[in-house]
Amino acid sequence: MSIITTPTKTQKDPPYLTLEIGNEEIKILHKIFEILEGDPLAYDFLEPVDYVALNILDYPKIITNPMDLGTVKKNLYANTYPTMKEFLDDINLIWRNCRTYNQPGSDIVKMANHCEKIFNKNLEKLFKNYKSKKIIRGDGEKLSSSDKVKFAEIIRTQNNETLQQIVKLILKEAPKAIDDSDSGKFMIKLGGIDYRVYDLIIKLIENYMNKEKEKEKKAIDNIKK
Repeated sequence: MSIITTPTKTQKDPPYLTLEIGNEEIKILHKIFEILEGDPLAYDFLEPVDYVALNILDYPKIITNPMDLGTVKKNLYANTYPTMKEFLDDINLIWRNCRTYNQPGSDIVKMANHCEKIFNKNLEKLFKNYKSKKIIRGDGEKLSSSDKVKFAEIIRTQNNETLQQIVKLILKEAPKAIDDSDSGKFMIKLGGIDYRVYDLIIKLIENYMNKEKEKEKKAIDNIKK
């Protein structure tokens, strides 16, 4: 069976970018805040810039959207950020504001670069293999660009038997997402796949892989006997 997926953007977002933020995610992010709060080089980023005390009165004219770690932390606990993307947008805004207002190579910019590196390192470490225990997706919600890329890659790695089952599932759950006008080929229109169908496909693949692993285990056990 020949399967073709419609073209998608090649850029890949970090897998955690689309995670919805719940209690479990907040607990993990709290660990990163603790690391930064214990770092002397992060001191100037813990609270809003006091431009009056620092006598940098042009600061609000240049930085129109100020941000700091303390404010991000409060917003996090107030459930202001629906997903990691919005959370990270504010985190990155802190370092970007610093580099915008201050001279390249200045001590404060070096501190911002240091803190950004520490934050990203721990973020990657803690979320690298993380799987959300609770993902809430609206019925009919279309795949994000990163999930379209991920889905296309998953499809390309499946064997013929699994592909047949995937096509049957899509024909049943989202028939408009299948184009079989080209004889002998099926085109999956990624724009027609929503998260409900996506989750069903992932579950189908996982079940198939588990069965294959079980078969391999039994085969190995029989050889040992």
